Amino acid sequence: MLILRNCRLIKELTEDYSKQYADILIDGKYIIAINDVGTDFKVQCEEINICNKTVIPGLFDLHAHIDCRSLDPSRMHLKGAGTTAFEAYECGREYLRQGYTTVRDCGCRFNAAIALRDAINEGIVQGPRMIASGLIITPTERGNSTFETLYVEADGPEEVRKACRQELQKGADFIKVMGTGAFYNVGGVPGETISSLEEFEAAVKVAEMKNTYVAAHCHGTGAIKLAINAGIRTIEHGSFIDDVGISMLKGNDNCFIIPTLSIFMVTNDDPSLIPNQILDTIKSLKEAMTNCIINAYKAGLKLGWGTDIDFENLKKRPGYEFIVRKKILDFDNIDMLLQATKYSAEIVRLNDRLGTVKAGKYADLIVIDGNPDDNIFVMEKDLIHVLKEGNLIY
Repeated sequence: MLILRNCRLIKELTEDYSKQYADILIDGKYIIAINDVGTDFKVQCEEINICNKTVIPGLFDLHAHIDCRSLDPSRMHLKGAGTTAFEAYECGREYLRQGYTTVRDCGCRFNAAIALRDAINEGIVQGPRMIASGLIITPTERGNSTFETLYVEADGPEEVRKACRQELQKGADFIKVMGTGAFYNVGGVPGETISSLEEFEAAVKVAEMKNTYVAAHCHGTGAIKLAINAGIRTIEHGSFIDDVGISMLKGNDNCFIIPTLSIFMVTNDDPSLIPNQILDTIKSLKEAMTNCIINAYKAGLKLGWGTDIDFENLKKRPGYEFIVRKKILDFDNIDMLLQATKYSAEIVRLNDRLGTVKAGKYADLIVIDGNPDDNIFVMEKDLIHVLKEGNLIY
């Protein structure tokens, strides 16, 4: 057992306890009780004085590529399975250090994310809770060669069904498909639809048979609408969603957008990281993308939390997604914290055990040096503590 004393809580991220300060009792993986400060829990165990620092649930990143070392695709092609696995492990550790206790990998070479998930679950290595998609299923398309070892090409519903079954057979937790071109695929057109409704529907049907779901890479508004109609669970990026697409998602409890601002905005900080032909595309679409995501937010859509960031920039820019959503989109602090915790847990159907500070849920908790509800920029600091399932990691 473990007691966290003198915890500052944020009411929007806490359930069944209304006061701002509390002591938290943890037994094994779970929060057992949240009581008034100074409570005698009548147990003998280790205690940690949090000293009125802020305690919130562990963060989620719903759009990661755990094998992506840098923004230079050519460097990925030079590395084999063994190197990729070790680098994925290092990336997972960095996510955990930054408070991301749950990471959803949206495409990883050599099944490295699946292997890392299994090693973490078996206690072989330490890392975040991994949710892995396996390889990305894509139509034959311009730019696929940029990340050729990341994709499985499948054209038409029959090939899509086969590819989905193969990824699930390898141990994927969910299916990832490409619905539009991609910014970082040389020759790809981000707004262009590349998958049909029938291909989307085929993927959804296979996923539902296995009690899981489909995530679709979609920048353009046409593919976004097809994805919604097909029953896709998460729309990755959603960069150019229009008013019609927003209205289709308003009140929709089965489909959600996962914006990924970090990877897009890192080009502002260091354009030298990006090949010129890709940088020009990103710059030309920046204003449209930010306006569309702002409109989705102002319409009240429940947005998930994703970064899509590479390891080098993840390590160099802690809390970057918070900073970008604040500086560029002017999101409310509480809304961002909800997106990174409670909303993301709901989107990936883990809200029965994660996403809020509540007795009975997993003790995935982070201790922050500052009050992020008042000043979100404290998320750039190193965390004081990270707990995953009751284990004090840092």
